[in-house]
Amino acid sequence: MLDRLVELWARVLDAFGLSGARVRWRWSQRRRDLGEAGLNAEMVVRSTRVAYKMCPQCRALVPRGAARCTECDASLAGVRAPGLTRVVANLIPGTTATTFFVLLANALLFAVVLLLPVRLDAYDPGSTMSRLFGFDALSLIRYGSGYAGLTLPLGEWWRIVTPVFLHGGLLHFIFNSMALVQLGPLVEDEYGTERLAAIYVLCGIAGSAASQVLRHSHTVGASGALCGLLGLLLVHGWRIGGAYGQRLKSVMLQNVVLMVGMSLLPSIDWMNHLGGFAMGCAMGFIAPSGPFRNRATEVIWQVLAWLALGLVLASLFAMATRGMGDVLLLVRSSQHS
Repeated sequence: MLDRLVELWARVLDAFGLSGARVRWRWSQRRRDLGEAGLNAEMVVRSTRVAYKMCPQCRALVPRGAARCTECDASLAGVRAPGLTRVVANLIPGTTATTFFVLLANALLFAVVLLLPVRLDAYDPGSTMSRLFGFDALSLIRYGSGYAGLTLPLGEWWRIVTPVFLHGGLLHFIFNSMALVQLGPLVEDEYGTERLAAIYVLCGIAGSAASQVLRHSHTVGASGALCGLLGLLLVHGWRIGGAYGQRLKSVMLQNVVLMVGMSLLPSIDWMNHLGGFAMGCAMGFIAPSGPFRNRATEVIWQVLAWLALGLVLASLFAMATRGMGDVLLLVRSSQHS
């Protein structure tokens, strides 16, 4: 139908002495682009349904659930299996499913804080555009920031978890997202999905707890978890040695220097960085890399990953049900003081 309409329009142009050939050429180019887009979309869908994946060493096709190649016994820890992980990798090159879901959680919470700020009779959080680059304190507290004045006296344990997924503004969110896209897939290639999920949450908790318990500060952001991944990869490069290990260690040391420089800037929560980094280094000595040595080890890390997910969901639920009550408590206490 569209072909006929385009041809009719081209003939009309020709009849008036205009360039109908130009219209035909542009339509043929557009059809080619649409065909290529459709073919790419079809390949993405088909890649999620196949029953095999390819070994990067010998190029053999092995079952999608295999941890090692059935032909050459090479590790398949970093090979994207058909399914959701491959969909994400196709849509966002270089991104793994775990990294994508962390980014999604961060983005959703960022949107909630931006669009649904705390509004009280005598308190105006500002316009949406003005808040885009810096959220107000009450809105951050409402949505789970780590506030030592609430976490410690009231025993609100969930405030050491929710700050890992909460950011103070657009630039804060963008920079941490860029770091996550760089470090997350690298850790998942070396340690696998289960260990990445457990270590990320643990390092984030360590950074948030250090900031609130030792510094009694108001903290938000994934910086502690990201510094933990940095420390993990630094120790991992030192432990495995060789050309790859030396290169990994060198790159991570450069990032550590950059992290230290940023931590010295005003308003940067350096204790959060330090706590997460220290936990990441410790996990570099504890957590095994590569494929699981036995089924028991695999089950342990799977349980830890599910516990980490459960802890995050429970913390978000506590934030949703108790966050506004904390804001009202702070407002009343400030009015009485």
